[in-house]
Amino acid sequence: MHITRIELENIKSHAESKFEFERGTTAIMGENGSGKTTLIEAVAWTLFDMLDYKKKGFVRRGAKKGTAKVTFESGLDERRYVVHRDTNTGYFVYDPRLKTRIADKKEEVTRFLWQHIGVEVGTDLEALFRRAIGVPQGTFTAIFLESPTERKKAFDKLLKVEEYRQGADKLRETARYIEGKIITAREEIARAKGELTRFAPLETDLKEIEKKLKTVEKTIVGLEKDARARRKGVEKFERIESKVSELNSTLEKLSADKSRAEMVFAQKETEKAISEKASLEIKEVEEDYHLHQKALGMIKELERERVKREEFQNELAKIEAAIVNVKAEEKSVAEDLKRALGAHKEIEMLKPQVENQEILEKQRKQVGEKLADAKSAKSQLESLDKKIQTLREQFKGNQQKLTEAREKSAEAKHLGEWQRRDNELQKDLANLRAKLETDKKFQEEIRNGLCPILTEKCLNMKPGEKLEDFLSTKFVEIRSQISDFESEQIKLARSLAAAREAEKFAAKLENLVSREKEITAEGKNLNEERERIEKLAKNFEQVEADLKDVESKLSSLDNPKAKIKMLEKESGREISIREKRTNIESNLERLESDRRLKIEQLETYKDLDSNWKEYTDKRDRTAEAHRKFVANEAQAKSLKEKEKELKTAKKDLEKLEKSLKKTKKEFEKQSKGFDREKYAAEKFKLAELEKLLIETTTNRGHLKDRGDEIKGEIKRLEEIGVLMDEQFKEKERLEKVGEATSFIRSTLKEAAPQVAKNYVYHVSIEANQMFRDIFGNAERTLKWEDDYGISLEEGGYDRPFQNLSGGEQTAAALSVRLALLKQLSDVRIAFFDEPTMNMDAERRERLAEQISTITAKQTFDQLFVISHDDTFEGYVDNVITLGEVNG
Repeated sequence: MHITRIELENIKSHAESKFEFERGTTAIMGENGSGKTTLIEAVAWTLFDMLDYKKKGFVRRGAKKGTAKVTFESGLDERRYVVHRDTNTGYFVYDPRLKTRIADKKEEVTRFLWQHIGVEVGTDLEALFRRAIGVPQGTFTAIFLESPTERKKAFDKLLKVEEYRQGADKLRETARYIEGKIITAREEIARAKGELTRFAPLETDLKEIEKKLKTVEKTIVGLEKDARARRKGVEKFERIESKVSELNSTLEKLSADKSRAEMVFAQKETEKAISEKASLEIKEVEEDYHLHQKALGMIKELERERVKREEFQNELAKIEAAIVNVKAEEKSVAEDLKRALGAHKEIEMLKPQVENQEILEKQRKQVGEKLADAKSAKSQLESLDKKIQTLREQFKGNQQKLTEAREKSAEAKHLGEWQRRDNELQKDLANLRAKLETDKKFQEEIRNGLCPILTEKCLNMKPGEKLEDFLSTKFVEIRSQISDFESEQIKLARSLAAAREAEKFAAKLENLVSREKEITAEGKNLNEERERIEKLAKNFEQVEADLKDVESKLSSLDNPKAKIKMLEKESGREISIREKRTNIESNLERLESDRRLKIEQLETYKDLDSNWKEYTDKRDRTAEAHRKFVANEAQAKSLKEKEKELKTAKKDLEKLEKSLKKTKKEFEKQSKGFDREKYAAEKFKLAELEKLLIETTTNRGHLKDRGDEIKGEIKRLEEIGVLMDEQFKEKERLEKVGEATSFIRSTLKEAAPQVAKNYVYHVSIEANQMFRDIFGNAERTLKWEDDYGISLEEGGYDRPFQNLSGGEQTAAALSVRLALLKQLSDVRIAFFDEPTMNMDAERRERLAEQISTITAKQTFDQLFVISHDDTFEGYVDNVITLGEVNG
């Protein structure tokens, strides 16, 4: 795969940026702060789910959301895909050819990337990027300088060695689970054996119950036969008893009906007498009743006339009230007219004072503007004094920093010389230590004083001198040299630290000088401004006194202009007041006319009260006659109906008497042929027989239930026997599975270190080949050890990573990381962020040559070098330069 395009929107310093990339080595150049490292972070976050800080720190300042899009060509199908991710929740893969999303959400996107980046499913993409593809700035060689324990933590996760250990640990739970299942199977088998001991006794009980059932069945047959014979005799008695009971019930019903008929007959006679009496009452009061009805009609008509009279009276009262109101309004309008006529005179008196008021108001406005300017100047003066004081303090602080920077930057000129000497000392110390180690081994070989090659006394020794003494002298010389070099290295380290610090101060010097000039110019401008404003502020008190004098004169005038406005408003109402007075006079005349009309209308109701008294008296006098008529009217009208009902009641009574007599004769006849005592005796014997039959039948049911229960238990035990056989088989199967699980677990435990060794072996071979290609020297051998440390074999000696030069460390770390990438995946891209940090020009040049050889040999498709200097421009295929962006 290779990356073809990166698009950033509101990501750190990038508001909206797009970058196109080709195969080969690409240098991303630019000053510090131009957003170079952000490109790597965007790729790491989008494709490898790695971000070393919170999302809000990745968003451009002031923006709500940041978006990164990475387009790459898949090595799987050679098609291009766009991976989109934003700082909210958006994360998906877009296919430009199909114009649709083909993976959505983190889980789907991760599975897609495993497949198309070319790594195994389950690979920790973050660890792969952090340790091999895109090592963070300043940490390129850091992990190889850590302790073996820290290296193991980092690379075990990348090589998936830990997964073998985790697999073995997880299988421990599986083994425990299988052991638990075996124990459960054994317990189930033991439980089944215990249950099956009841099988034989249950079969014996079943045979005994079946024998008892046969005897009970015979008894039930005999009892049912006797019960049928006894039931026939009882049924005969029951039929006779039913007939007698039926006749007795009929007799009782007829007697009750006769009593009710007699009561109805008597009631109807009473109702007829009441109706006859009511008819007589009506005839006596009928004349007065009709007089009462007529009086009520007349009172109703007079009531309507009373309501109409009250309406006229209410209207008259309203008219009279309106007349009173209009007369009061007429008086108020006359007073308003008097005030309007007086306002004209007052206006003429106030006009000279208005001219004086306008002159004073104009003076007040002019003085007020002067006072505002003086107040503003006074306020600005205080603010300017604070700014000038602050600027003086800044100038003083800048002077101190400038003096310090000039003093300390003097040491920076020796930095390059001291760095070169430091590298020479590291190399010389490594050679001396290797030589010392070789001489120690050699000393072991010549302890007997003989030459290890010729096996005879060394001829180069002086008489009396021993070979061991000769070598001891050499050891002392070498150790002395090492001690001298180490002392010099310690002193040089202090000097280097001071020089690097001085270099920082030298970088600040130009800014501090520029700041000094800015402060001086700004101070000059502020002083000029202060002089101008101070002149304005001096007049403040005089202007304030002038304003008070003008305000006092205006106050004594008492605002004649406002008074005139009010009086003009009052005088302007004269015409409307006169019109209002005319309207009032017209209204008053109309109301008087309405009043006279209402008085004439009320005259027509003068006889109403006398008529009302006449008819109410008649109503009251005939009220009792009316009440009697109404109370008896309904009864009198029902006389004919009551006579008819009495006749019907008499016929019903006579009919019931005949039926009662006939039923008595039939009841006496049927009662003579029924023996109640014999019937009771036969009925008791039948009940006893049926009771015995029920008890025997119930006993049979219990025996059957017990038999079915035993049969069910026997069937259950048979099933338990079958299950026990299956449990035996399951136990044997689980024991075999347990043995296999234990074998796999032990194999996984042993496999973890072997897998690590295998990866280390192949990575070491690949890394050594890359290292030799970079340096063009086949006599040096790079080794990646089992503890993930790096060493370099040269001339028969192993040099640890800590003793390698800076260039050698970078090349070794580069070779191992790229070899890891080749072994663990099909990914053939890598990022190098500021790989030349703390390197001199010569070493930067050498590293650029080394990196360019990797893509030249077509080992990798794409390499990205991020740097702020131009060392790589002559050694790469493509160059992208970023300008500084204010984010």
